[in-house]
Amino acid sequence: MTNKLDILGNSPVIQEELTASGNEVNRNEDYFYSRSKQIRRMMLQEYSSINMNDMEVVGLNGAEYYLSVSNKSSDYDKEELEQMADRSQGKWVLYNEDGTLMLAKLIKELQTAKPLGYVRFSLKRPYIEKLTNNIGFGSNGSVIILDSSDHVLSGEMDEELEEKYRRMSGAKGSFEIRMRGMDYLAIYVRSSDSGWTTIGLIPNDDLYRDLRSFRNTVLGLMAMMTAACIGLARVLGRSFVHPIEDTEKALERFSTGDFSVRLREDRQDEIGQMNRMFNKTVADVQSLTYRVAQADILAREMEYKTLQSQMNPHFLYNTLDVINWMAFKKDETDICNMVNAVSNLMRISISNKQAIISLEQELGYVKDYLYIQHIRYGNRFETIYDVDEALLSQMIPKLIVQPIVENAVVHGIESAEGMNIITVTVKRVSENDIGITIEDTGIGMSQEKIDSLLEDQKAEKENDSRYHTNLGIYAVNKRIKFLYGDTYGLKISSKPGIQTTVEIHIPYMENPEELHRKYYSMLGEQNK
Repeated sequence: MTNKLDILGNSPVIQEELTASGNEVNRNEDYFYSRSKQIRRMMLQEYSSINMNDMEVVGLNGAEYYLSVSNKSSDYDKEELEQMADRSQGKWVLYNEDGTLMLAKLIKELQTAKPLGYVRFSLKRPYIEKLTNNIGFGSNGSVIILDSSDHVLSGEMDEELEEKYRRMSGAKGSFEIRMRGMDYLAIYVRSSDSGWTTIGLIPNDDLYRDLRSFRNTVLGLMAMMTAACIGLARVLGRSFVHPIEDTEKALERFSTGDFSVRLREDRQDEIGQMNRMFNKTVADVQSLTYRVAQADILAREMEYKTLQSQMNPHFLYNTLDVINWMAFKKDETDICNMVNAVSNLMRISISNKQAIISLEQELGYVKDYLYIQHIRYGNRFETIYDVDEALLSQMIPKLIVQPIVENAVVHGIESAEGMNIITVTVKRVSENDIGITIEDTGIGMSQEKIDSLLEDQKAEKENDSRYHTNLGIYAVNKRIKFLYGDTYGLKISSKPGIQTTVEIHIPYMENPEELHRKYYSMLGEQNK
């Protein structure tokens, strides 16, 4: 019924009629698509003689449409009903007074929400009573319906029932009551939509008659289930005890070092699953014992090979030391410096096992490398250092600056013409961050080349036909991101034919232990 109210109230034709003025309303025109004809057809379509006495659409502009199968109009206080509809602000209201039951709603203009009029239905009480009669609560049971003001809409409500009901609180509940010489269970539910309350009265005799039958059935079933459970418990007891005894014996053999013991795996229950896990565990322990023995043998072999391999670096260092002294005796200073620089670079790459070094050490390796390249390329480039000395003690991962400088020489300076400059700058870029910048005035590179250096290790490996230093840039960037997070790493900018700038962005850490802890934690994750 409330849907019918909405259909009529929101109809564009009725909205148009209720917003019309003067002689445009209530015009009884004969053609099919006239407004009055359309409104009457709509009302006739929504009208139901089964549950309605009449319906009416009234506009504040004087429009008025009425439909009923009888000539008798419903008797009600029109002013009170319209006031109720005004207060509801477009929500349907129920009018229940002196046997008259009506639904009404304020019609608002859809665009401006301005009040236009009212639509109401007069409902038949016998229809509601017919609905309640279809609810079967036994021959002496009944249903009572109350409106939102607790006025009776259907059924009979005596004083004792009314008094007990008013003591109850909540939207639903139940209570016992004696009426007309019989005991009843009263169950009530209040609708959150309409505010109506439905009270069902069920005779205790009818209720307990069903309960007694149900109780006897339940007792019979419980007796049968008890007997079945006792028999089943005996069978299950035997089926569980024997496998557990077998498992106990197998554990005893396993504890003595017998790895050949096995349990049956043909069962598909928890015991079978436990047996399969036991067998797998024994097999794993047997395999692990063998692997530990093999690992011990391998460790001894590796220790021997390590002692052998340590001879080779010492041999190289001793050879370089002899070359250095020979050059020193002949006053070949450049050769001495060259040999020292090569020796230092070999020590960091071969013998220095430290993963974390100071910034001062890293810059020392950079200077050794650039000295060698100065000797190689002559006066084709010059190096400028702009370093904040307060940062020299800062601990950083080994070899994150030297590969960048090497890339600047090999790819930026080697193919360039004339005199070039490499600038190494180290400074605090913020309270928590350090910036290490390597800039060269070499040949530069394209943005596509920059993207490939930072993103695609495989492509860089394939494109580089002469040197591997580009791969070093990719590795440095990944190491920094693994160690410090994605907010840190390398940033490359370049102007082809003019210059290339690589900025290494790392956090400032006063506590070197924190960096060591993060580094070895990263190694642990990578090994996993």
